[in-house]
Amino acid sequence: MMIASAALPAASCLVKEILEGGGGVPADDLRRLERKLDKARGLAADAEGKEGRDASARAWLRELRDVLYLLRDGFDDFRRAAALRNQQGRRSLRHWFILLSNIDKNQYKIFKASIRSVNEKLDGIIQKGSELGLQAINLEGQNGSSEFSWEVVCNDDTLGDIQNEKNKLIDILTERKSPNKVMTIVGDSGVGKTTLARKIHDDHRMRNAFSIVVWVSIPNDLDDIGLLSAIAKAAGGNPRGEESRVQLEDMLAAILKGKRFFMVLDDLHSHEIYENSLEAHLHVCSHGSRILITTRDENVSTKVKDAYIYQVKKLSFQDCWSLLCRNACLDESLYGSILRNTGIAIIQKCNKLPLAVKIIGAVLRTKEPTHEVWQRVYENEGWSFKELQDYVHGLTGAIYLGYHDLPLHLKQCFIYLSLFPEGFVIRQQFVSQLWISEGLIEDRVDSSPEKTAEGYYRELLSRNLLQPEIGNDDITRCTIHDQVRSFLQFFAKDKIFAGELKTSINGNSSEGLRHVWIRSNLPSPRTTVEEIGTVKHLKTVILYKNPLGNRSLDKLFKGLNYLQVLDLGGTEIKYIPRTFESLYHLRLLNLSLTRITELPESIECLTNLQFLGLRYCNWLHNLPNGIGKLQNLRNLDLRGTNLHQVLPSLVNLKQLSTLHGFVVNRKSKREDDPSGWPLEDLKYLDALRSLQILRLERVSDSSRVKEAMMEKKSHLKELELCCSNDDRQSEVQEEDARTLKHIFDCLSPPQCLKSLKIVSYYGKVFPDWLLSLSNLQRLVLTDCKFCEHMPNLGQLIELKFLIIIACSKLVTIKHERTGTDQAFPKLEQLHLKDMPNLESWRGFAPGDMPSLVKLRLENCPKLRNLPYGIKKSKFLTSMQLHRVDKLQIIEDLPVLKELVVQACDELERISDIPLLEVLIVAGCSRLKDITEVPLLRHVRVVDREIRELPNWFAVNASILQTFTIVGRAELLERLLPNHDDWEIIRHISKVYANLPDESPFFTYTKSSADFHIDQRIGERGNASVLLAAGIPHEALNISLENSIVRTSQIGVPRVQVRRISILKRAIRRYLVLYLIMALILMQVLSYLLQNRTYREVWLVQTLFIFFTTVFLLLLVFLE
Repeated sequence: MMIASAALPAASCLVKEILEGGGGVPADDLRRLERKLDKARGLAADAEGKEGRDASARAWLRELRDVLYLLRDGFDDFRRAAALRNQQGRRSLRHWFILLSNIDKNQYKIFKASIRSVNEKLDGIIQKGSELGLQAINLEGQNGSSEFSWEVVCNDDTLGDIQNEKNKLIDILTERKSPNKVMTIVGDSGVGKTTLARKIHDDHRMRNAFSIVVWVSIPNDLDDIGLLSAIAKAAGGNPRGEESRVQLEDMLAAILKGKRFFMVLDDLHSHEIYENSLEAHLHVCSHGSRILITTRDENVSTKVKDAYIYQVKKLSFQDCWSLLCRNACLDESLYGSILRNTGIAIIQKCNKLPLAVKIIGAVLRTKEPTHEVWQRVYENEGWSFKELQDYVHGLTGAIYLGYHDLPLHLKQCFIYLSLFPEGFVIRQQFVSQLWISEGLIEDRVDSSPEKTAEGYYRELLSRNLLQPEIGNDDITRCTIHDQVRSFLQFFAKDKIFAGELKTSINGNSSEGLRHVWIRSNLPSPRTTVEEIGTVKHLKTVILYKNPLGNRSLDKLFKGLNYLQVLDLGGTEIKYIPRTFESLYHLRLLNLSLTRITELPESIECLTNLQFLGLRYCNWLHNLPNGIGKLQNLRNLDLRGTNLHQVLPSLVNLKQLSTLHGFVVNRKSKREDDPSGWPLEDLKYLDALRSLQILRLERVSDSSRVKEAMMEKKSHLKELELCCSNDDRQSEVQEEDARTLKHIFDCLSPPQCLKSLKIVSYYGKVFPDWLLSLSNLQRLVLTDCKFCEHMPNLGQLIELKFLIIIACSKLVTIKHERTGTDQAFPKLEQLHLKDMPNLESWRGFAPGDMPSLVKLRLENCPKLRNLPYGIKKSKFLTSMQLHRVDKLQIIEDLPVLKELVVQACDELERISDIPLLEVLIVAGCSRLKDITEVPLLRHVRVVDREIRELPNWFAVNASILQTFTIVGRAELLERLLPNHDDWEIIRHISKVYANLPDESPFFTYTKSSADFHIDQRIGERGNASVLLAAGIPHEALNISLENSIVRTSQIGVPRVQVRRISILKRAIRRYLVLYLIMALILMQVLSYLLQNRTYREVWLVQTLFIFFTTVFLLLLVFLE
């Protein structure tokens, strides 16, 4: 999307370039145009300042943008004709002596006519601007680089009463007796509905209470079938987008049947979609399953049947003031007396909405911290902007101020984001490519376009105009709040559209559209290729994952001569028509995840192409020579594409910054071995920032490696080095290992490297240069299965992430101290996986790994201990251990809050973890002792073998809030009232017992004295035995699921409860008494009947034995 005041100087620069190019151009008309562009620039700046409150200013700007787009199209036609003439000149002797900058007379007339037309239109626009009272504004210096450090501010979501709100709602959601299967959280945009729902979703009490936990974000245009598909995907299904409603319902029923699940539907706009998709199927919500809905529409909450409605509370002024200061990077204690009153007034303008406060805080960060400056922000006319259809008091005005505080170059990039569909996760790399392709990134001498775009992205995040993806710590993925998106669409609606293409978009003709994203999840009828091709001036077409085949694709290419971005990724296309050579202006072409089998040689005609995506094209096995002629190419991504033959030479691609899938051949000349590229070709690619090299084992001559001059790649930040993976290779020849080690040693990456990944390296020692990478922040070592020793990685002082996978010969990880420095001083995450021979850590001392936050060990069966350095760690809050069989003790972890241990066969003791809150134990049969865990509150035990609760659990049961156990029926029966282990669990607030398939067995809530037994027990068991259990000091309500139909609908097999233990207990209780009484009475009868005949005595004794036996059986039955 074009911002006029930013596009006008760019247009002036183009005019100057054409004038400087020499003859064959209408020079007088162009000079006249240059003067008019300069005059219009000042007026445009004034109009943009008024467009929020002045409809005539907005209309004037639309006219100006339309003319600028026409001008740009005219320039594009001019350059296209010149390029075509240039190609003809190279191909024909007749054109050898013709100046390539000249164009033929016909093209001259067309270009001159277009310039004159633009001049005439600009005359009228400038005249109209004067009539509207627009004043020329000097914009010098307004488009410079920001002097601020735009680090992303970590906002503390614990402000206000959110913890208490969360706890209250969790109690309601996990209360089995609650009549509400659905809960709705209602509130204005930006008040924190999603934040609250996410905190509930992530809480361990929900993980203990529910077998399946699902989060679904709902775009505004999603239909009921789309919702079912999204839910099925989030729950672990694999819908392909072609399923019918019945198929999706069956898929969902198969996933959820018999399970206790919790589902969050975030930002539901319409109650009809809920009613059509889920309300008729609420029988799947048996066993205490719950649905949580967030919505800003109170009508949604009131029309959802049997819903508990919760209205989100706004923050207090004090909490808002703290939030404002944090985002303005101000110390409350220093500026409180000076700015607090003005700040409180600004917070009132924000209506105490957290998102609005954060956006304004970022605006104030760019201002002087004085009363006068803050007062001007308070009095800004932007607060009165109310033009949006879904206007939100406080938030809309804050977004307006945040938008107009942006420098011009950033405004253009920001408004372009309105192209992204609602709820779409924006990846930094992709959006940077789009910005560069559209010409929105300013040229800087000291920075590459990719680096500049990354800075833009981070600044928008820091200004809170973008939000990091929920549940993801990686800030390279973000989303746009839908209120922010609505604001952007208001100003871009005539040029940018995401959805389904129609003849009229938002009241405007689709003919004026320049950028479209056709959604893949919209209901039929979908937009056809023919319809897209009718919008002649489109610059961007994104059809990602649309069910699009090759039909009419050539018409699309012929009709869109001005196209700059074309994304066909994930579509069903199988070939590229030759007509795509007409897309001369194309900058970005994505064909990833398609079925194409080849690319035509005519790709060389796309001389402006900068980004070519060919990821995971499983049917593509060779590349055309034409790719080597694309001298403007910046990104060639072949990751996951298995090439058999590569023809293009890459040596002329001097601007290439990203190259993934670079397959190495065996010869120094490409012609001698077209199965890959010569490694030497890399020496010509000095602009590389990200590089993936495959099949390095093919190189045997170290001189070839040195010739690649990797150490000279001063811009390289990410490097992946891969050898081919041969699973059949159990051993490696000593000579082969030494050769590969020498080859890797000669690679010698530059010191500026920040991320390194080594895959399937079969040398026995890692390369020597590994420890010299002083700026390395991320290191991944995968399938290096013959390395027996690990270098002294603790010396990498900048390392933050370390992942080691499948290094099967590694026995010890050692740290050799070279001084008093700590090992791994900045390491935050450590992950070891599939290390069958790893036994120990050596050389680590308390205080090492001081920054470690997460530790994850998987399948390390011989590892006997944890690294000694993590003891007394001040940041290690999460640890996961899976199949660390030889580990016996876990102790001395002062700040650990979450511990997961699974299949650790010899683990015996966990102790001295004072802040531990969450413990998950699965299949650790020898664990006997857990002590000194005073804050332990949530425990989950998964064990399909044990027949009784472990001893350690009984010791800690009294301090627990929730307990979930997954095991065999025999174990769970012991927990029933009046059974062997009932006294152990009866004082826990919430107990959830599930069978091995995670289907519910029983639920117990202490506060309501509610013991809920699944219907399946009642059908074959004897409920009266349970009801007879006397529980002192409380009335225990034991209930059975009474809906047989509900159980049969979800198709869960019945589970029989055995009574052998009950019978044994009854016999032990009465059998001895019976025998004693029988013996005495038999003696009495013998004495009384001594004068009777033998027959009479036998009859009386037989009757006595019969009746006493019946009496005994009656007692057993009653028991």
